[in-house]
Amino acid sequence: MKFPAHIFTLELLWCVLGPGVGIGIYFLTYWNWTSLPSGVTIAEENAAPEGRFVAERALYDLSVLTSRGPRVAGSETNERFAVEALLTAIEQIARQAAPAFDVTYEVQRVSGSYFLDYDDYPITSYYRNVQNVVVSVVRRGFFSGKYLLLNAHFDSAVSSPGAGDDGTMVVVMLELMRLLTQNVTTPTLTHGLLFLFNGCEENTMQGAHGFVRGHPLAQSVAAFINLDVAANGGREIMFQSGPNYPFLMAYYRDHVPRPYANTLGEEVFQMGLVPSFTDYETLSEQGGWPGFDFALSSYGYLYHTALDALETISTDTLQHIGDNLLELVRGLGSAEELGDIEKHSEGKAVFFDFMHLFLVYYTETTALIVNNLLGVLSLALVVGAVLMIVRKDGAVGTNVLFEAGMTLIVQTLSIALGAGLSVLVAVIFDACGRSMSWFSSTWLLFGLYFVPCIAGLALGPFLYAHFRKITFLYDQGRVLLFLHAQHFIYAVLLITLSIGGIRSAFVLLFPIIFYCATTIVNMILRFRLNVWIYVHLVGQLIPVIYFCSLTVTLFAVFVPMTGRSDNRSNPDLQMALFSSLLTLLLVGLLTPFIVLFRRKWYVFGTLLLMFLVTAIVAATPEGFPFRARTSPQRYYVFHQQRNFYWPNGTLRDSGAIYYLHPQDRHTPDLLQSEVPEWSAAQPLGDWCDRELYCGIPFYINRYHRQSGSSYWLPARESPNFPEPVMFRLLSRESPAPGRYRLSFSVQGPSHMSLYVSPLPGRKLVAWSFGERIPPSGTRWRDQDVYFVNFFSGSLELTPFTFFVEIEQAQIEQESSLLYLSVVAQYMHHDKVYRTQEFQNLLNKMPPYSHTVAYPGYLESWIF
Repeated sequence: MKFPAHIFTLELLWCVLGPGVGIGIYFLTYWNWTSLPSGVTIAEENAAPEGRFVAERALYDLSVLTSRGPRVAGSETNERFAVEALLTAIEQIARQAAPAFDVTYEVQRVSGSYFLDYDDYPITSYYRNVQNVVVSVVRRGFFSGKYLLLNAHFDSAVSSPGAGDDGTMVVVMLELMRLLTQNVTTPTLTHGLLFLFNGCEENTMQGAHGFVRGHPLAQSVAAFINLDVAANGGREIMFQSGPNYPFLMAYYRDHVPRPYANTLGEEVFQMGLVPSFTDYETLSEQGGWPGFDFALSSYGYLYHTALDALETISTDTLQHIGDNLLELVRGLGSAEELGDIEKHSEGKAVFFDFMHLFLVYYTETTALIVNNLLGVLSLALVVGAVLMIVRKDGAVGTNVLFEAGMTLIVQTLSIALGAGLSVLVAVIFDACGRSMSWFSSTWLLFGLYFVPCIAGLALGPFLYAHFRKITFLYDQGRVLLFLHAQHFIYAVLLITLSIGGIRSAFVLLFPIIFYCATTIVNMILRFRLNVWIYVHLVGQLIPVIYFCSLTVTLFAVFVPMTGRSDNRSNPDLQMALFSSLLTLLLVGLLTPFIVLFRRKWYVFGTLLLMFLVTAIVAATPEGFPFRARTSPQRYYVFHQQRNFYWPNGTLRDSGAIYYLHPQDRHTPDLLQSEVPEWSAAQPLGDWCDRELYCGIPFYINRYHRQSGSSYWLPARESPNFPEPVMFRLLSRESPAPGRYRLSFSVQGPSHMSLYVSPLPGRKLVAWSFGERIPPSGTRWRDQDVYFVNFFSGSLELTPFTFFVEIEQAQIEQESSLLYLSVVAQYMHHDKVYRTQEFQNLLNKMPPYSHTVAYPGYLESWIF
């Protein structure tokens, strides 16, 4: 059988070779990202004369810490077992420390309150008897009086053993402490080290706040390193630094052997695009200290689930973290700047690593200068290259300038078309119920969203060159104009973003610097036919490698997060926009070569084939988003008792419900298709108009943001409460005309909350939870609303008395003043307290699901 000769063409070769090279580079960067040092065993530790981090010992410490299951703040496992386990390990380290080191430790019990100014849903966080384990390490005879603080939290999320979050960082700190106190041959530590093992992070970062406000050594802290995770393995990413004090990044650059840091991650996190908070904000804002924020970033599917267990953490991960932090702590532990750190507040830094081989770091001021100079140089080169086209081809200058302007318009429209096609696919897949098909099979993103964007980017130049025939430019000249147009767009964006203070504009430096370099070379070669093409392609190699690495990072971080966000927004839109941006950076300076292809349908046929194959696979079971043990679907199901009272103390409504809080786009559709009972679930509906915070005992008030997409079922059985709530009004006094002070007593489990909402015409002017009244959150019935998160640690659940003081404009005798709801969460109590009905409902959950389930209680009063 003979094939037509024209089948074997250069175009067909590029259609196979191009994607092949791109996929090869991507897998090379993925391999580089996943390659970690082998964990050092205890038997190997003596091989290094200055001591080396021993991952095997850290893993053993982790096995002890996780042996009792979840360490929820307030539980016996957290308040006793975890504290005792840490003290046992620390006592052994102190005994084995070299005589040159003074190691002291204590358990801090602290109470306090502070205000978290979250948009729409601010929180007053009140806590008592929170436990922290604090260790001071000082080199005798060298102590400057300043400390470097290392922080990790030993409590875990509900139902999670917390091996990754944050057991990994806790045991890394223990091993660092052991190594640093046993080796005197390493660089001398001129500053002290404070190891803060804080016992309450998952509940509004109260442990870190308690240390900042309640520990005497906090006054001597100069800088800190916060260690947390949002995943279960791989590399730790340094995603926040400062604020200000850019010298910190110089130490990171000079001391960390395998850097993984990016300004883009810092700005994305601080914009609120990541649904998470860390102790970094508390230490930075409450302590006023500069520092680093580290977190594990890969395989976040298991984060805050029961699958976050010991077996998910490898010694390679521990070794990588330990090696990096050991050198960083050694560097900062003798940093001259920490002696008088206020002298070194010089603005923010721009930083990024290249393939985890080295770090590039410079100040924001330097970035502004460099970016604008490069932007101006880029624009000048575009003008110079266009003038060269005029001279070389002998064309009329105005014709070439007009053509350059039209090319810029077409290239801009092509970018919009590419992004639009990706967004269109996202809308269609969501409408067909196939959103998140890439959640477990990330590779589907390339066919679904990268390929349509590439097609859009190529379609503009193709159509323009096809329908607008000109005689004064050869095809390669037209390609050059499209490339210059794309470079012009990059340059304008770089200047605009830099002036706007967006430090992440650095990503544009890769295409701009290398395009400038190849353009200068080609100008010297006078854009010799065919030769300039290869110069240009060689110049694109480094940018493509970097953006492949960036793609790996962004998808590793953000894809798992779409499984713990919301059901109101379409996550495919987010992935489509991410993919469009990455596609533009990856191939924006390659797609114009479509103009040179004689058989252009090969290119579009290849793209169409790739898209169709991916779309078909996405419609098969391979495209089902969730997997039982590796990427589960998350559910929050609560069995709740609610009691509502009239001002005279009589019940106006009462009942038990099952409340379903949404976590992803497929809630509740998949659940209703799998569990018949949930098909009868109802939206909260008018409950939100009738009752404060919809009459739901929310653990955190921002859950109310999703009340319009939450569901409930009536329950036949009331929940079992091992620690019932006892709430009563103690007194009602009038300290001044028009002012009323109401005193209350409340007792219940470790996790409680208060909703306070003065009636119209009334104003909250004082209370027990702070010296000032914070701003109201989202208003209800034209009333201010205040949320108090109230936590009791150390297993001490004694009654708590508090007061609220209300002022009303018009004096009325015995009038109602406010709504006050008391909420209790039983999140760490044994499963034996579940009712049979509740357990039966949970037993029917889909096999691919992970369910957080516990009882809750609310009683709402009008006083």
